[in-house]
Parts: sequence; structure tokens; C-alpha cells
Amino acid sequence: MLYFERQKKILELIKKHECVTVEFLCERIYASPATVRRDLSQMFDGNLITRVRGGAAILEGSNHDEPSLLRFTKNVEKKKKIAAIAMRYIKNSNTLFLDSSSTSAFLAKELKAFQDLSVVTNGIQTINILSKDASARVFACGGLVIGDSSITGPEALRMIKNFRADILFFSCVGFSLSSGITDALQENAAVKREMIANSRKRILLCDSTKMNQEYFSRVCDSDEVDLIITDSEPPSDILNSFRYKTVFS
Repeated sequence: MLYFERQKKILELIKKHECVTVEFLCERIYASPATVRRDLSQMFDGNLITRVRGGAAILEGSNHDEPSLLRFTKNVEKKKKIAAIAMRYIKNSNTLFLDSSSTSAFLAKELKAFQDLSVVTNGIQTINILSKDASARVFACGGLVIGDSSITGPEALRMIKNFRADILFFSCVGFSLSSGITDALQENAAVKREMIANSRKRILLCDSTKMNQEYFSRVCDSDEVDLIITDSEPPSDILNSFRYKTVFS
């Protein structure tokens, strides 16, 4: 196979799977690891892909979310801290909405500390985590599966309308004073808006890397959120505007 044919095939595989390893590519294009790594380097230099440890992923943009494989390995300590703070606001027998974010999945790992919870979620990772814990009743949204992280579409929205949650825990891709809370994908933003409309309390889980970032799809205005949990003191403009509903310690 000529190098340009091989790189075309690699790009098709990356677009299909969002994030791939060198080993995965070797098995599918019948090339050596050295050849695949050389191709990935050339494609990275040509601004076709982004490199990740052990492989490659599609390029990021304001209308594209990172693959869950990347999101679950980035800013882990920040997300653990946010999850620990979020636990203060949960009580036994609560009904929760959890979105499909990796931060919500980190929170899901801690919910075994509570009894008689009911959780409605469109997050595939969150579903997998909670399904191993018999202490919580889990309601998984039906609908269109996006990548390996989210369940969206009209079916998911209809299901969410049938529930009322005590608390919504959700995250975002960007949070700024000018644009409010934004997400990369319209489908995910629509699910979050429906959860917001059907929750008594809305808590945003937003790590510090997302502050003053703006993405393609608007989720809601900042004043629609009751509490913002983050991992460190926010930038001064955000802190000054939301001092009394921001928690970071």
C-alpha cells in the first residue's frame, strides 16, 4: 500500500472511531508500528490529526467534543476534587440527573456512599459505573448513541420529560460571562437543557480548564445555574460575578 493510501485509511479510521491506538491501526492496515508512527507524525505535521499517548485522535474544535477515552484521562485530580465537593449536596433517597460528562462519571463512582438514590442519565460511562452498584436505581435514556459517551435525540428528551430530579449535576465544555454555558455538540446541549428544565436544583461541575472558554452550542445562561463547583479559585471576572454561588474548596 502506498503511503498516501495508507494515510487516507488511517484518517478514515480515526474519524470513525474518534481515538485510536497504534496497535489498533497496525491490525487494520497491516503495517508495522514504526510505519504507523511515521504516518501519524506526518499527519500531525499536516494538521490532520492530534497526537495522544499511544495513538491519535480527531482534531478538536468549537463544534467537536473530545472522545471519552481522552476526557476520562484528562484533569483526573481536578474531577476527583469536584466530585468530592459535589457529594456534600446529595442526600439519601435523592433523585438525580447526571449528564454524559466525564466529571459526572467521576461523581457516579462516589454515589455508593448513599442509599436509595434514583439516577437518570444519558452517559454511557455513567451507566456502566452505576450498573455495578446495586444501591442506586439507574434509568438510562434511550435514543441515538453518539461516539462512546452519550445517548441523545428525541427519545432521550422525551424520557427526561417524564422525570423530575432533586438535583442535576452537569458539566460543560466552556463557561464564560459573555456566552454562559456552552457545549461542543448540539445534541448534548439539548439533553442538558431538558434536564435543567426538569430539575429543582442545577449544579454545574466545571473544572478550571473550562473557564473563559466558548464552544459552538449554547446550553443555558449562567443565572440558570444554582451552584458552580470547580477545583480552584476561578478567574477574577467569574469570581466577582458568581462569588456567592461558586464553591472550590
